[in-house]
Amino acid sequence: MTLNTLRQLICITCLLFAPAVLAQESIDLPDIGDSAGAVISPEQERKLGEGYMRFLRRHAPIVTDEEVEDYIQELGHNLSDHVDYYGDFHFFVIDSPVVNAFAVPGGFIAFHTGLILESQTEAELASVVGHEISHVTQRHGARMIESASQMSMPAMVAMMGALALAIANPQAGAAALMATQAAAQQHQINFTRANEREADALGLRLLGDAGFDTEKMAVFFERMERHNRYSDPKHVPEYLRSHPITTNRIAEARSRAETVKPAVIREDSYKYHLVRAKLRVNAEKDPMQARHLFEAELRNGDYVYEEVARYGFALALIETGDFELARNELLKLMADYPSIISFRIALAKLEHRVRDYQKSLRHFELAYEQEPENRAAIYGYINALLLVSRGAEAKALLRAYGLSDRRDPKFYKLLAESEDQLGEIANAHHSLAEYYVSVGEFPHAAEQLRIARRTAGLTNYQRQKIVARLEEVEDTIIQLEAESRRR
Repeated sequence: MTLNTLRQLICITCLLFAPAVLAQESIDLPDIGDSAGAVISPEQERKLGEGYMRFLRRHAPIVTDEEVEDYIQELGHNLSDHVDYYGDFHFFVIDSPVVNAFAVPGGFIAFHTGLILESQTEAELASVVGHEISHVTQRHGARMIESASQMSMPAMVAMMGALALAIANPQAGAAALMATQAAAQQHQINFTRANEREADALGLRLLGDAGFDTEKMAVFFERMERHNRYSDPKHVPEYLRSHPITTNRIAEARSRAETVKPAVIREDSYKYHLVRAKLRVNAEKDPMQARHLFEAELRNGDYVYEEVARYGFALALIETGDFELARNELLKLMADYPSIISFRIALAKLEHRVRDYQKSLRHFELAYEQEPENRAAIYGYINALLLVSRGAEAKALLRAYGLSDRRDPKFYKLLAESEDQLGEIANAHHSLAEYYVSVGEFPHAAEQLRIARRTAGLTNYQRQKIVARLEEVEDTIIQLEAESRRR
């Protein structure tokens, strides 16, 4: 990262996303009344969260694999359904070996793949989910902003820049934090420790309400705390820097677990193990290493579910280019476990990778028929239809699926591709504009709408619709520019 790039990153973050970046380090404060509303309203929290997400989409590798996305959303909502919160929660995953998680004002909660892989049971992962949800419900982000307002401006700017840098480069971010004023650091540390205690207590209650084993919070803490034995700071998980774990904190979690035990403890979901196997393969820089890891597990019987280890092995085989072996393994898994759709989806992706688009299409079609609401199956099927120039069918499927609450960025991208394939040029540019809006790239969205407006042969209705949407996007751009100048 060049010095100029670093300066741009810090400046952009400080000007546009400063409060939200501070909220990355939000943790807990005893609930003695909500004074944070005097500094930031719930609506402002939502806007800050959306702004932070726009920043992350540009600078952080957010995982877009539907099976991973849907799993973390499902797990998150299993816990958030037990809280009384005025907004919506949005759970997402960042592809990073850093062991970390953080909550942003407005209900946005991120988990690094490194943290998911650090967990050994779903209840351990759920304990972090509950903890981060509690940061949001207790408005710790807003309180951090209020607390930070008591710092000097130079200290705030230095810390915001350092935290922004830590997203892309944790080591450089940690070094930058060390360069900030000692008083500002201690101010944040004191605030953080208080917040952590509250989030632990409320998160553990959520864990029990959702039926998870509450003892797993302390188990996870203990394993994380063991990382402290390393003298080299680069070996200390990032999670321990923003969520400091102490012996007292572990003891409190264990003590609370005795009083908040669910009547029936739920077992790990199958999806947890499947997603974790996929992430383990993706985490290895050398695919052959992943192959050897799963081979060893299968040879030694070191697994929870044999079929999950075989699935991970097959995924590793694909990454090493051993497509025939992978195909045979996946076909056996499908024969042995026909109800597990992930095995067929993996085979469909394998066939796509070797460019046998007809076989890929057939497997995605069968997966869709098996689970019509499965996003990985739906989007895979639609993409496969587009690859064999069946745009009309692809668009029809999207229209049937795409209710307003389901229109994520990939939906609009696929819709634009299907419309372009059908020669619906204006509609394709309009849909592409909606894609850019969904990822926070408003100038690109405006440009696509201007192109759509210039398309020949527009009906009066199309023109009015495009012009109205362009005005909305341009108004948003003006508002964002005004907000950045005020900051």
